[in-house]
Amino acid sequence: MPGSLSTTVNNTVDGPTVVNPLDSERAATDLWTRAIHRLKGRLSRHTFQTYFEPIKPVSLEGDELTLAHSSRFMIDWVRDNLLDVLLQDLEAQLGRPCAVKFVVRERAPGEEVAEAPPIPEGRPPATSPPPSEAPPGARQLQINPKYTFDSFVVGPSNQFAVAACTAVANAPGKAYNPLFLYGGVGLGKTHLVHAVGNHALRQNPNCHVVYLSSESFTNDLIHALEQHRMPEFRARYREKCDILLLDDIQFLSNKKQTMEEFFHTFNALHEGGKQIFVTSDKLPTEIEGFEERLRSRFQWGLIADIQPPEVETRVAILKKKAATDHIALPDDVALFLGTHIRSNVRELEGSLIRLSAFASLTGAALTVELAQDVLKNILVVRGDKPDVETIIKIVAEAMQVKPQDIKGDRRQQNIARARQVAMYLTRKITALSYPVIGEKFGGKDHSTVINAEQRIEQLMNEEPDLSKTVQSLLRRLNS
Repeated sequence: MPGSLSTTVNNTVDGPTVVNPLDSERAATDLWTRAIHRLKGRLSRHTFQTYFEPIKPVSLEGDELTLAHSSRFMIDWVRDNLLDVLLQDLEAQLGRPCAVKFVVRERAPGEEVAEAPPIPEGRPPATSPPPSEAPPGARQLQINPKYTFDSFVVGPSNQFAVAACTAVANAPGKAYNPLFLYGGVGLGKTHLVHAVGNHALRQNPNCHVVYLSSESFTNDLIHALEQHRMPEFRARYREKCDILLLDDIQFLSNKKQTMEEFFHTFNALHEGGKQIFVTSDKLPTEIEGFEERLRSRFQWGLIADIQPPEVETRVAILKKKAATDHIALPDDVALFLGTHIRSNVRELEGSLIRLSAFASLTGAALTVELAQDVLKNILVVRGDKPDVETIIKIVAEAMQVKPQDIKGDRRQQNIARARQVAMYLTRKITALSYPVIGEKFGGKDHSTVINAEQRIEQLMNEEPDLSKTVQSLLRRLNS
């Protein structure tokens, strides 16, 4: 299978080998049919349909069964979470241990294959049509009808952002224009973008909402240039648009022609009283390779941030997610997860899904002890100070650099600044000495750590944005 990715799991590979390709395929189909019939009775309907029905048998050679799926993600999830169950059933059918090899193959034309993360029983599939209360046109506009203000959990970390988004949704083009929302990964920016679009469409079904990512905007521009269709491109984003929702605007950095086109699009929309709402992972002033005239345009409206949620908000998010997905989540488990998973909402909800799926598959009760076991690799032990690796990881995520760059020797400005911030926070949070911190940061001299600490303290007095970033990271690491 040319170009396919294979993942092999071997127990033993002894035994007779089927040579004829046709016989090999028939043998694989027969074995797989018998195995999944047994699996169907052991797994929940949703788990079986999501993870096993899309798998196709390819060949059986000796004791190695090759299975195909169009999604690498699905293959990885089955391998990590359900492989033992699968191997048990295959061994029961063959009468001896079996090896499994997964390969990624392209979908057949028209074939529907699920590619969603693990979802508990009761959650509607991503491909289901929008609910009846969804605003007209939401599906065509790629606005997710499930992302509304009602489904967003409000807390101190995001209440200002929610208030700003609500004001914009109630009075597009009049309240705050443009609205610039920034914050880290997985904190709910995209949810709020969809919520604005949904609310605006419910208020005015004839409102033309355009929602897309900066990457899609760039690709659309490239296509228009190649096809000599710039008038249509400009009409779509300037004349036929009442609300422009643009996600991850930082990806326009260093794309001069795209920034030029967006600049004129911005001006046309703003002059026409049309709403502009963009999101980013950082402040306009912190986006490298961004034109100053665009930065200044965002100062015309409102810049709002969204921070990692506090423990009370995290627990509320978990309870809302559990209710939506029909998961019976005990209060003590919700508090345990909310206390120990602090990174972002996406990881918090993903942990609940993983825990619920494990309990469903094994028949185990949803308890704190189960959560400790299933999620042991991602939990933060309460009361423990974060170690240097954790500090580096969180700073790297927040400041959009790689952890290895922070520990390396590159002197690029954004990397050097992230390294200094990480060293500063390590001094504030841990009891490590300067020499030990230097060693943890890739063998740096203790004087480098001292200089970093002094430099960040100085810059925090001079640059309010940096001070806000550092204080936010400090709260997150100490929460």
